[in-house]
Parts: sequence; C-alpha cells; structure tokens
Amino acid sequence: MKNKIIKILIILAGLSIGIVYAASLTVESDKQEFKDSDNKIYLEGNVKVKSGGVNVISPRAEVQIDSKNNKVNKVKFGENAYTFQLDKGKKHEIKAQILEMSLLNKVFTAEGNTISSITEKDRPVVIVTADKQEYNKLTQVMKATGHVNIIYKDIETFSNTAIVDLTKNNDVKKIQLIGNAKLHQGNNKINAAKLTYDNIKEEAIAIGNVYSKMISDNNKDLEVWSSYQSYNKKANVVTASGSTKIKYQDYVANGPKVNVYPDKSGKKLNEAVFIGRSKIETKGRTIEADRISITMNPKDFKAEGNVKSVIPNIGNMD
Repeated sequence: MKNKIIKILIILAGLSIGIVYAASLTVESDKQEFKDSDNKIYLEGNVKVKSGGVNVISPRAEVQIDSKNNKVNKVKFGENAYTFQLDKGKKHEIKAQILEMSLLNKVFTAEGNTISSITEKDRPVVIVTADKQEYNKLTQVMKATGHVNIIYKDIETFSNTAIVDLTKNNDVKKIQLIGNAKLHQGNNKINAAKLTYDNIKEEAIAIGNVYSKMISDNNKDLEVWSSYQSYNKKANVVTASGSTKIKYQDYVANGPKVNVYPDKSGKKLNEAVFIGRSKIETKGRTIEADRISITMNPKDFKAEGNVKSVIPNIGNMD
C-alpha cells in the first residue's frame, strides 16, 4: 500500500543514551520486511524511532531480534542517521553515516563522519567530531577515535583518541586525550602524547614530549618543553618536570623542575622558578645555580645557590 506507515511497539528493558528503563520503542517506516532466517526486521523509507525521549531518523534500519527470548537486541540505522534527545533543558544530537543501539549492553555507536553535541539554551556546550564515537550508558563514558576534535566551552582539543567521562546529568567530568594530543585555550596551547583535563578540578595534566606555549604578563610568548606538565586553571600555575626547558625571548633555561606563577592580579603568568641545579643562557652568557627565577615584567632573572657564570670573549687579561 502506497505511503503505508508500519508501527511496531516493543517493550524493552531499556535503551542506551539516557533512555528510561521499561520504556517502549515505537518504530515508523514506509516499508517493513521480517526475515525469520536471520531474525531481523528490515525497515525502509522515512524510518523514525522513538523511545524514552530519544528520537532517531534514518532512511533505513535493521532491528535484530534475539532468537532466545524474542526481544530486540540491536537497532542499526544507515545512510546519514540522526538522533536527538531533549533532557532538562539540554538537547543531545548525534549525526553519522551509521548509528547502532545495543540494547543488551546499553551502548550507542556512531560511525562515519560522526558529529555529536550537547546544546543548552540554544548554545552549544560540547561538540565532538570523530571517525567513530561510542557511548556506554552504564559507565557514563564516551569514547571517540580517529581525527577527534572536541570543542568544550573555551577549550578546543585534537587527538587520535578521546575518552570523556560524564556525570548523571551528562555534564563533562573528565576528558582524556591519547595520541598526538593538543589542547588550545585562548592563546595558550599544549601538545603531548597524553593529556587529561579534569573539569571538576579545572586542571590539565600532560605526559610525554610535552610542549606548551603561554602568553606572559607583557603579552610575549613563554614556551615550555618537558616530560610532564600540569596546569591548574583556578590558581593559574604551571608545573613542569623532567628535562625541562623554557624559552622566553633571549632567555633559554634548563633544569629538572620549574613552576610558573601569575602576577599579583593572578591573571597573567609572570615568574618562572627553577628548582634544582639549573642553567640559563642569554646573550652568550651561561649561568648555573641551585635556583633560578625569571620574571617577565619587568624582564629579569635571579640566580641563587652555588652560582657559576661563564662569560665568553672578554679579551686577553695579560
């Protein structure tokens, strides 16, 4: 029958991505075909699925039936599927070439040019793009792989893989970036092999070949290389350790550990303090000391503890 609408009502134990337990699943489509040999229902044409506030729209879908209990196991949507959910003033959206809901494991999987977002009061809070995304309702964890880009408030990240821990209200709790990790926040940048941002503590921790570039008190670049770095947003303090190197204009300093502190206002970084035997080079001079402090405004440095200076080309003393 032309434009025939087929509706299937199936009582479920619950779906992923926030679907209410014991909710019903309503599927609408222009065409339906059930194949008993593979326990699947094939849906084509204007497929619409609704359950527990979740809506999925797709040109076609496959519904996998569990042969043992005759219940729905998986629902797979193809050809640029789209899903959205309205929850407590927030709108959750996912777009992908393929979407799959696993009802048994409470897992939602998106593959192919995936874009997921959370919007609050018509303003995007989180936007994630990746080759593949997977959300586990039971663990409240989202994993994205392949060309991952995350925009969260004033932070933008890039990585091969990202793991996002969410709260029960679907707020971001922690972001882990693995492989070619990059985090940009305004003019500040940090690159590392692995990078973790704790949204509750407002703290970023970077491990492995870490490089960061920050804007100092006089709006000049302060660059830091190390094996480990942490940044506390509330205190506006950077800590770096492991083969640490700092470059600030003509100052190049090396040491085992350095702390970078803000100015009196707490807004801009203004002092880098090396702890342990360190060295600073500037204008051909080399100074070693147990403690070296560099200030950006005014531009200056101080060396303390067993200080040794090397000043080349001073001429013949004879």
